[in-house]
Amino acid sequence: MKALLQRVKHSSVSVEGKLINEINEGLNVLIGFEKDDNDEKLKKMAKKIASLRIFGERFEKSVTDIKGEILLIPNFTIPAITKKGTRPNFQNSMPPTQAKEFYDKMVKELNCIVPTKPGIFGAMMKVEIINDGPVTIILEV
Repeated sequence: MKALLQRVKHSSVSVEGKLINEINEGLNVLIGFEKDDNDEKLKKMAKKIASLRIFGERFEKSVTDIKGEILLIPNFTIPAITKKGTRPNFQNSMPPTQAKEFYDKMVKELNCIVPTKPGIFGAMMKVEIINDGPVTIILEV
């Protein structure tokens, strides 16, 4: 499981020109699931996302501490293998049906800790981000 976190002042997601969700201060998280992911990794990732201290002048606060929100965007391209050639390889990406289940679980898991708004799994989404810093972190579990 891999996630790309971006500290944002504002972020929104739209599908076919319709606003689906938006947040103000918080995290825009692109998340990708891999074939070997399990519920234990999912819970570990959720806790890491919610507790990662990347806010404040000295990175002393988490999204939970600032009472921020998370916009969680499913992204099957995050686990791409790019070591060889010039075309990404997606053989490590979790199959779509299973990935949707994991995505729904992740939304619920994060929502227990910090307000989390979802994108739409499998949709062609337009994500707008006003990055703060910019601060961008890659997490793997």
